[in-house]
Amino acid sequence: MTTNITEDILIDLTAYGQRIVNNKLVAGPGGNISHRDGDLMWISPSGYSFDELSKGDWVAVDITTGETLPNQLRPSSEIAMHLEIYRSRPEINAIVHTHPPYTIGIISTEYNEIPPMFPDYVALVGKVPYIDYVVPCSDELAQAVKKVLQDKNYQALFLKNHGLITLGSNLKQAYVRSEIIEDAAKIFWVSKSVGTPKVLSPSDIAEISESDAEKYRQNLMEEG
Repeated sequence: MTTNITEDILIDLTAYGQRIVNNKLVAGPGGNISHRDGDLMWISPSGYSFDELSKGDWVAVDITTGETLPNQLRPSSEIAMHLEIYRSRPEINAIVHTHPPYTIGIISTEYNEIPPMFPDYVALVGKVPYIDYVVPCSDELAQAVKKVLQDKNYQALFLKNHGLITLGSNLKQAYVRSEIIEDAAKIFWVSKSVGTPKVLSPSDIAEISESDAEKYRQNLMEEG
């Protein structure tokens, strides 16, 4: 029998999986998401699109041992990446890994970042590092991701020629960061198409970061 907390987690995972599909942040069975539940994590199963899943399809995995609980579907092939993040970042409760097309398109060129061009990106995402291409679903990728994201200053990571990882204290926060980054990629692409992008200056960024209004919104996001 699941607890009320677990039930809420499974409902949220199913709902946000549908939102990921609706907003075209993945195609087909791509991407994977998870949520911490005490000593366990619930992660999407391998080989299924998010819009095929019900709350009974999510897979429970012991975070310490990496063992999947019996009588379940096979967990996502990126299970090692999720485990390494949860083990190194105890304050993180949700991970969203998507394949947003505009984001991948930009970071897989000579650009190693999507520059900040609007306040939400600064306030709710922050600086996003990148790693060069590593074979997906490998231990090498899990270790490369851990090496960067063990730094608590980072809440997201660009995977060149692959996708995006976003983190959160809750699933809403992790998902919203994915959505904002993909919007930032679209805005940057459009601005490059018609002229020279006007990127926010360090003083602009500092002013946004210190804003009481933005701190209030950040606190709301932390609370879910």
